[in-house]
Order: sequence, then structure tokens, then C-alpha cells
Amino acid sequence: SGRCRLKMLKAADRILCISRFTADEAMELLNLPASKLEVIHHGNDFAGRESLNGLRPPVLPYEPFFLFVGSLEPGKNLAMLRETYELAQRQGKQLPHLAVAGARWAGVAGEGVPPKNWHYLGHVSDDELVWLYRHAQALLFPTKYEGFGFPMLEAMSLGCPVVASKVASLPEIGGEAVCWCSPNAADYLAAMMSIVQDDQSRDDLRQQGLSQAAGYSWKRCAAETLEFYRKLVG
Repeated sequence: SGRCRLKMLKAADRILCISRFTADEAMELLNLPASKLEVIHHGNDFAGRESLNGLRPPVLPYEPFFLFVGSLEPGKNLAMLRETYELAQRQGKQLPHLAVAGARWAGVAGEGVPPKNWHYLGHVSDDELVWLYRHAQALLFPTKYEGFGFPMLEAMSLGCPVVASKVASLPEIGGEAVCWCSPNAADYLAAMMSIVQDDQSRDDLRQQGLSQAAGYSWKRCAAETLEFYRKLVG
């Protein structure tokens, strides 16, 4: 139960957190002392795969396209992207297709009738996901809350620009390498149109993302975790 887990946290000598944001939340919401908390960022499963072409999902014959990656639950905010595409249609602006990679949880309601140029891919393999990241105009990541934000890091490591909301842990992980937007349809539409129309801006985001993602590796994570345990038992 939640009460038992909280007792375990209170009793722990040290606690590992996956982001500074998570640590701050633990202090504020769980009243855990800063002296107990250690932040060690995750690594990236796709690091070093920049040279792989991956496998094109057979149900996505369209290019160019934007990409959404995540479980299809309300917190990932896919409904806001639907509003963005509807706004573009009302304004007579043509947006690229949207590839939606991820499965919907059982019992979770949909976000409404999707635009005609949306393509729900369901669960995709890692090879297919590599292809999607490498060929997308940008990853659209309007999530409302993330403790770390793997899709953003995966995209950056494969040279895919990222458009995201400046919430939770995302600014910590994305730094200055992300096109940050307020979580509303108008701001997302402006950012998406800029990426489509401005090759230089898109290339700048690619390069900044590659540089930012280079700082996250499982090798570094493992080394820092080993040192954490050495200090704990020493």
C-alpha cells in the first residue's frame, strides 16, 4: 500500500531519484530530507544507434510526418494535439501527418475522432521506433507530467527535433535543445509550422539535441550508481 511504501522511504538510509525534479517532489510532497536523496539520471537505450536506419512501419506510407510516442492516456495530452490539428484546419494551414506510436491502456477513453491525417501505429518495435525518430519532422511531446521523459531523450539522441511543454522534469532533461511551448494549441501550431517551414531551425534543433543527449548514458548511470552503493556501505 501507499502507506507501507512511505514507511519504507522514511526508514531508508539513502534514496535514488531519477531527476532533480523527482527529488524536489519527494522533499515537498513526502517530506523527505534532502540529505537522503541522490539524483542519478537514467541512460538512453538508443544511444549509439544513430547509424541504424531501423525498419519502416508498414502502416505508415506517408512523409513528411510528425511523431507522438507514449501510452495513450490523458496525461500524455494527445487531445491537445487534436485541438492543434483542428486549429490548423480552421486557419487553412496544412500540417504534416501525425504518426502515433503507443498502445492505449485498457478502459482509457479516446481523445475523440482523430484528424484524417493521423495514423495510429499501436506498439512498435525498437527498430521501427528508430526509423520513426530518424525520419520524423519532430517529436511532439505535450505530456502534462514526466518523472524523466524517455521519448524526448530517445528522439534527441537520434537527431529528431522535439517540441514539448516546459513541465515537470522535461526542462532538466531537455535543456536548451528543445522547442519549448506553452501547453495550448496555438503555441504548438506556431512551433510546428516553424519546424516545417524553417530548415535551419529544424537542423539547429537536431544538432542541439544530439549534443544534449550525449550526456546521458547507461554506462555513466551504472558508474554513478556503483559509487552510490560504495559510499552507502563504506
